Formats: sequence, structure tokens, C-alpha cells
Amino acid sequence: MARFSAAEAAVSGFGVIARAPVAVLVWGAVMLVTVFLPVLGLMAAMAPQLIELFANMPPPGASADDAEVMARMMRLQSSMMGFNALSFLGGAVIKGVIGAAVFRAVLEPDNKRWFYLRLGSQELWVALVTLVQGVLFMMAYFIVLLVVALVCVILVLICKAIGGDAGMAVGILLSVLLGLAALGAFVWAALRLSMAAPMSFAQNKFLLFESWPFTRGQVGRLVGMCLLLLVLLLLAEMVVYAVVGIGAFLTWDSLTALAERLKTLPPQAWAGVLWPIATLGVVVLSFLGAAAMALFYAPWAKAYQELTASGVSQETPASV
Repeated sequence: MARFSAAEAAVSGFGVIARAPVAVLVWGAVMLVTVFLPVLGLMAAMAPQLIELFANMPPPGASADDAEVMARMMRLQSSMMGFNALSFLGGAVIKGVIGAAVFRAVLEPDNKRWFYLRLGSQELWVALVTLVQGVLFMMAYFIVLLVVALVCVILVLICKAIGGDAGMAVGILLSVLLGLAALGAFVWAALRLSMAAPMSFAQNKFLLFESWPFTRGQVGRLVGMCLLLLVLLLLAEMVVYAVVGIGAFLTWDSLTALAERLKTLPPQAWAGVLWPIATLGVVVLSFLGAAAMALFYAPWAKAYQELTASGVSQETPASV
């Protein structure tokens, strides 16, 4: 039976970072220029509106001009639409371009030109299939949530009508079990479709439900890979928090002085004082984000590579 190593797949992202550290830094720079700096600029443009809105909010119990407050809220909401659109578009570009670069580093390691970065059909398919997956998963999640909630309410009411308080307790227990079963089924279905992105990249075409037969019999290993990957990501996050904590401890006097300075300034002037810190944070976040994408995307490409090498057919008709 075809199989892959869940442990090797889970740690493959660290291999990508170790083999191509400069490429990961370039990916971070791409994220910084294409997404984070534009978002930071838009946030800086919105900051005066947001500060003005909260600065002019009446204190609790005081009368307020509802029309004026609503006008300010509408102006802020209009600005937020541009922010959300930019974030959405930037996220799609990043998932397509950087995600495909990670796939290329795993599946085509000798294709190192331009730090594995391209802007072509493979990137388009990765971005598109990721977007479609996200929409489908969100729709399925809310549908399942609604149906399970409705069934649970009916189940509890029936059990209470039959057995009173004891029956109600049984109904609640059954509802919890039903919810866990629904969650398990949702995760199982998501994992069956989880190979769509690396398959689309490797075959250079849009593939989604073709992942279903490809992952038949592999859900257990995919679960193991995901659990191990989650542990590794949590450990990496703890290391980042520790470094940030040490940095904050070493610069505590400067941070205290900055807080005291902000107290002497009107809120409208805070953005001008804090923008260097925000810029530094965005730069660091960009490079951490590139490393995180390598850690997250590489395991799926590695699993796909090993399954393909072990003889899993990519043309099998869909079946459970």
C-alpha cells in the first residue's frame, strides 16, 4: 500500500529553511513589499480617523449626537473596505506566489532560479485552488454548524420531554458526541481535499476534488502529520515569544519612557511617534511569515511527493 512518512513530511519545512535560507529571506521581502507595507500605509492613513472617532466619543451617560457618530462610523467603514480588499488580494497573491515557491523548493529543488519565485500559471492555480478551498470550507463549516445546532436542540428537547431533567442531561451528552462526530467528519473531508494545492502545482492545472481519491487510505497519516506540525509550530511560536520577551526586558527603560511620552501627547500625535516601531514590527513579521509559510506548506508537498513516488494514482475516479 502506498504511504508516506508523517514525521518526515511534518519537519520538511525546516529542511527548506536550512537548504535555502536566502530564498526564505527573499520571500519575506516579497511579502513585505507586496502586502505588509501597503497595509501599513493604509493603516497609517486610517489612523487619524480612528483616533478622532474614539477621541470624540462622549463619556458614558452623556448625550451624543447619533447622526454625527454614525457619519464618522460610515467614513471609517468606507476606509476599512479598502483595507479589507487590499488584505484579501495581498493574501491571495502571497498564497499563490510564496506557496508555489515552497512547493517548488520541495518538488523541484534544482529549479533554484529567482529563489524559486515565479509568476506564472502554477502560481495562479495554487492561489485559485487555495481560494476555492477556503470558500468551500467556510460554507461547509457554517452549514454543518447550523444543522448540528438544530439537531442538538431538537434532541435535547425530545430527551427532556421523555425523561425530564435526567433525559435532558442525556440529550446534552448525545449532543456533545454528535458535535464531536460532526467535527471529526469535517476534518476528515478537509484532509481528503488537502492535496489539491500541491497537485495543482505539480500538474499545472486546477485540481480540487481529484485530491479525494489521491488521499484514500492516507487520512490517519495526514492527521499524524498535522498534529506533529502543530506541535512544531507551537514550539517555534514559543521561541519567538521568548525572544520578544527578552527584547522587551532589555529595552524596558526605553519602553517605559515611550509610554510616559505618549501620556503627554494628544492621541492624534501617537501615530507619528509609534510609526518606527510599527514599521520594525511589520518587517520582522514579514520574515517570520515567510518562515511560517515554509513550515506549513512544505509538509503537503513532501507528502504528495512521497505518495506519488510510491505509486498512488492521480487519475483514479473519486470514491470514498
